Amino acid sequence: MTPLNLTSYEARFKESVVASKERSEWKFKPLFSMERVQMPASYFHKLDEALGCGELDIRWPSISFNARTCTGIIQWMPSGIHEVLASPFIGSNEIATQDMRPDVLSRINAVGSQKVDAFTGAYESSKKEPDVLFKYAQQNRDVLCTAAVEIGFAETYEELVEDTKLWIEGNHDIRTVILIKVEEDPRYSSPASRLEDDQIRELDFPDFRDLRHSMVVPQDPNDSFGPLQLNGLIWVGKMSIFLEIWKRNETTGKAMQQGIRMYFVPDGGLEELDLRLSDFYPLTAADGGNIRFPLTWERLRRHLRMARNELALVRCRDVLRELEQRENDINDLDYSN
Repeated sequence: MTPLNLTSYEARFKESVVASKERSEWKFKPLFSMERVQMPASYFHKLDEALGCGELDIRWPSISFNARTCTGIIQWMPSGIHEVLASPFIGSNEIATQDMRPDVLSRINAVGSQKVDAFTGAYESSKKEPDVLFKYAQQNRDVLCTAAVEIGFAETYEELVEDTKLWIEGNHDIRTVILIKVEEDPRYSSPASRLEDDQIRELDFPDFRDLRHSMVVPQDPNDSFGPLQLNGLIWVGKMSIFLEIWKRNETTGKAMQQGIRMYFVPDGGLEELDLRLSDFYPLTAADGGNIRFPLTWERLRRHLRMARNELALVRCRDVLRELEQRENDINDLDYSN
């Protein structure tokens, strides 16, 4: 857990937010997509106000807060893999609900990242932004958050479980949380941390502007989700992804995993989840609660393969771009002298 330095985080966030707002690019480039910072609620609210992210027309960076564990969660930017895993839930919701009665359909919705602060008990003062949020409008027009999807790439499994508990134990309208964990083996470490600049140049990379998907090759052609290479260096490790379904124990009120852990990457195994719309919304059978949630995996796996290639290119571009910047800085210094 990162120790708290409010001034440092405020400065970093503000620099990033302003750069993104004014030029649609990141002036500060973080090494990790997510950080967790121990802080009391009062500090989080000061930081949230100081950053003013909610007042700007940008999506990232995003910050959340778990009041029970006093943890600030700072997400700079999701990976393409994050986005690929989230999008089928919204698409499947549209497919499942397309034949519903209009009066029911108008009351349900699945959306991407949206910050929620409707938490109670030990989780009061928390704020959380799930990867997918399911919402239900009651007859009195109150809108409930009824289910969520949490996807972890940079996060550990234990951190994802804490997020799941926040939803289920801190918001009693939540019926289901889908937990998805992406595991990369080995965990990515930039080649720039192991090689000198001259060693990278000797590998004869193309200009980072000319990198293409066709340049990324699998280390093992028979392993669809194995390590990916470009110019002999590994840029993406072997990947596996599992899914868990969590619900509330009606006796204890605590979050509880339902069923077994299900792997859908690598290929094989899980093909369809036994989920109904009533797992996501408070719907009766007459309103369509028994309609199956049509989430299948083969198309998702194809998109994941493309996203992994793109991740390899992004990581490679970062290293080559930084190398070029260092060379330019040295040349500028030599010229000024």
